[in-house]
Amino acid sequence: MLKLKRPLSRNQVSGLLRLAATLLPAAALQYSTNAIAAGDESASVAGIFMDEIVVTAQKRSQVIQDIPAAITAIDSDTLDVRGVTTLADIQNLVPSVRLQKESASTEIYIRGVGSTLDVPMIEPPNAYNINGVYIPREVTSASLVDVERIEVLPGPQGTLYGRGAIGGVVNTITRRPTDKFETTAIVEAGDYSHLRATVTQNIPVSEHLRLRGSLSYLNRDGYLKSGADSADDLAGFLALEIMPRDDLSIHVWSHLENREGYSANLLSKGQVGNPRSQAFPNKDPWDDRLEGDLASFATLGPIDAQYREWDTVLVGAEMDWKISDKLSLTYVPSYLNFDWRQGYWLTHKNGDFNEEIDQRTHELRLAYDDGSDVTWLVGLYDYRIETNGQLFIQFGPDELFSGSPAGLWLDASDVRYHELKGNALFGEVNWAISGRTRLVAGGRLSSDDREGFGFQPDIVTEPAVSTDPVALFTGVAPPAWSNSESWDHVDWKLGIEFDAGDESMLYATIQTGFQPGTFDVFPDTTTEESELLAFTVGAKNYFLNGRLLLNNEIFYYEFDNLLTQSFDAATGTNRLSNADVVIYGDQLDLAYVPDSISNTRFTLSLGYLHARYEDFLVDSLDVFNDGQLQNAPDWTATLGFFRAWELQAGASVEASISSRYESGFWGDFSHSSGLYQDSYTKTDVAVTYRPSGKNWSLGLWAKNLENQDVQAAAATGNPVTDPGPGAPFLEAPRTIGLRYTLNLSSD
Repeated sequence: MLKLKRPLSRNQVSGLLRLAATLLPAAALQYSTNAIAAGDESASVAGIFMDEIVVTAQKRSQVIQDIPAAITAIDSDTLDVRGVTTLADIQNLVPSVRLQKESASTEIYIRGVGSTLDVPMIEPPNAYNINGVYIPREVTSASLVDVERIEVLPGPQGTLYGRGAIGGVVNTITRRPTDKFETTAIVEAGDYSHLRATVTQNIPVSEHLRLRGSLSYLNRDGYLKSGADSADDLAGFLALEIMPRDDLSIHVWSHLENREGYSANLLSKGQVGNPRSQAFPNKDPWDDRLEGDLASFATLGPIDAQYREWDTVLVGAEMDWKISDKLSLTYVPSYLNFDWRQGYWLTHKNGDFNEEIDQRTHELRLAYDDGSDVTWLVGLYDYRIETNGQLFIQFGPDELFSGSPAGLWLDASDVRYHELKGNALFGEVNWAISGRTRLVAGGRLSSDDREGFGFQPDIVTEPAVSTDPVALFTGVAPPAWSNSESWDHVDWKLGIEFDAGDESMLYATIQTGFQPGTFDVFPDTTTEESELLAFTVGAKNYFLNGRLLLNNEIFYYEFDNLLTQSFDAATGTNRLSNADVVIYGDQLDLAYVPDSISNTRFTLSLGYLHARYEDFLVDSLDVFNDGQLQNAPDWTATLGFFRAWELQAGASVEASISSRYESGFWGDFSHSSGLYQDSYTKTDVAVTYRPSGKNWSLGLWAKNLENQDVQAAAATGNPVTDPGPGAPFLEAPRTIGLRYTLNLSSD
């Protein structure tokens, strides 16, 4: 356990606490105001880190600096101050991670591991969870409502999280009802007619019953010139806390959301003959229109904004029973229903995408903690997810075959039914073999089954959704396909932790990860299961009496048959394969508080990533061996600065700057022309005014000050019929917003 030899002064602690409310550093620290609120002038940074703030990334309460991994945690104040509304908005705060939009989802790439394209039979290799409940890819773009913190845990988490966590885990934890009558409100206004309003009410009904509800509305114009990529989103969150006995609590929560507005279009990018070209057809990268000199490419009509709609119903619960001082039982059930449909342009091609998801999960955990030597956890997990969906793409003349008329639709993906289900037995033990050394061991035995059926892609008369396949196709119905696979797998973990001093911990871990294989809508296209063997060595330290935090982790990953995937918009096909992959690198996190300036802070996160394809399973793809993994820049760096100024009568002004650099990377595994993203820097700033003794604050935030165009999810385009050979989504341009926050409490 890390401890400081000498506590900081109250002024230094106050500066740290105020800083944490505005900027959570890349070094993954969190702070608590409990000690200051209680008037404890002797509170040290160690006490705040170790005793007050905990995370649950490893399914038990732990202080963040005690976790033997390069975990990052972002608190609610940081989300509010920076105008964060979805998961993708935190990318500037998380090292060696890409969070990029793609249709309905947010693609999560952690240390080079990720996948693209919303397809019913493909799950991402990184797990996203809300309150311990696994969230499918298409729901990862759900609005963040009443969130307490977000945790990012890199590397395989096969022991505790199972399939789908081969690259890492992102957890969102919402606030629980409290014993205070509280009302909070956030109102934001900004460019692109941005308007966001959130109201939260907490009601302590009785000693044994608490309620908490939030309602959030976001409306803004589109980022693209056609009006595409807009928002009209309404989300609600309701939580109920029941405590019938001192040793039993039941937390029931629900997330309901309707998202409308206009879908984002894919834009043309690049020049034929120049694979690394950053050129866009129009001077403004966010101009998706094909007009004037570009009108000849608009063979299916002018580019416009197309309507989107998806509805989410997510219900979860957590029952915690403290059987004794050392033993506790936790049960986490959930139900999810998701319905999504949207139209959008893939450069000049028109697309229509729909999908439905129905999911149920159950997790039961028994945990033991004797308070000193032994901590263990065992659990059972069961899940079932059913999906179906179709992707239709409209092609222009001569794009599919010679002499084809304009306006033909290709049923590019037709999945009528898909089911993935399974169960697992897992456990992990942490044993202190001495006062400074602890051993960690874990394992997971899992069984997964996948089956599905649908129709092989063919030309269709119109982008209609029908249960009658013959009605969709010209002439005779296309050949049907069906497939089923099953997997039994064992994951394991071994680790050692050593306290090199009161302020330093060293650790080393070997662990595995696993992801089931899948199949495509082409009957002969199947993928192998993916397996990972990972080695990590790291250190977590305080120096200079707690004013300098320095964490470092070195990692080495060997993947067998990692799923590779990219979408070809030119043909409407999803290219699936497997490849052996080697990834290694280093992540350095630093936070520094100058001795003489208690209200100033510097943070730095530097990540090096060597992610390369070693050997593709399909011989025809061997030409891509030794290539850089898609969306895996070699270098990322995030530099942060915070300063607070005390004004008269106790008021304050706080300012923070966070700037992120990424070296160049490719948007697909084949390094297609037009899908290279050159190195770039994006900077976010936030300023907040807090009056003395008042319950409100006023803030200003700005994102992407450079107005840098950065590609998100990407697909191969058609260099003959498109202005550019690449077809990426784009991250948001420069945005500015003004925020008003109100907090009313019964205290």
